[in-house]
Amino acid sequence: MYKKNWDEITPREEYGETCYVRDYFRRRDKPALEGGIKITKYLEWVRHTTIPSDRELHYHKKNVEEVLYISQGEGVLRVGVESFAISPNDVIYIPSQVPHSIRPKVSHQPLIYLEYGVRDPLDSDEICIESLTGEEKGRFNVIVDKWVSKDVVPDHKSTCWSWPTIRRESMKYLLFATMMSVPNILGYHRHNTEAIYYIDSGRGYVTVGGEEVSVRPGDSIYIPNGVPHTCRTVLTEQPLNVFCVGVAIPHDSQVWVEEDLPIKTI
Repeated sequence: MYKKNWDEITPREEYGETCYVRDYFRRRDKPALEGGIKITKYLEWVRHTTIPSDRELHYHKKNVEEVLYISQGEGVLRVGVESFAISPNDVIYIPSQVPHSIRPKVSHQPLIYLEYGVRDPLDSDEICIESLTGEEKGRFNVIVDKWVSKDVVPDHKSTCWSWPTIRRESMKYLLFATMMSVPNILGYHRHNTEAIYYIDSGRGYVTVGGEEVSVRPGDSIYIPNGVPHTCRTVLTEQPLNVFCVGVAIPHDSQVWVEEDLPIKTI
């Protein structure tokens, strides 16, 4: 089971010492990469990122397609000549090579978010981060969405509720970014994606390939392609809320799901 909580990871300064990152996971074919368990196939990194209230993520662009999930604080996302107000529960899509910066706007409170990235193209030899000084005029296909504003739908044979935000048709490699609420036990299932579960709130258990572990807020769990998995809450008054991000394997394949699998624990 590949599980980590952000508070178990030593932070390091990144982006010109404008923020702190804690890497949960990194690509397994790049063993020299700094930080994180080297286990993912396409996901370049899965990170917990903190921008202190007196700093601003420097204005830059890079060959990485990203999804951000805001977990604490309020701030401003600057993209070219546009600015977007961002706050908790926002899901943000930033395409590769889009110039941007982020700054908190609450005094004495940092802006904290989860960061999921994929190289573009997938077989690029290295990550190229370019610091910028100009405004980079033009409009860019950035999406700022909020899961609480979406219509909820039953999912996985009605064993959970889902709030889909950014989906495949809006992204190049990333497949989905969805909040999932599990009021009891999620149906045991598998699909042809590598997926990341982030425990947003609640307490419970996650089972991957028959191995079960307890989970708490701040935990991030890696689910390999094709491996059966489920989760369950242990709180009668509160569901287990899980933010899910995934990539299809192969990335351009049609996605399939097998439901109602028998659970075998190890």
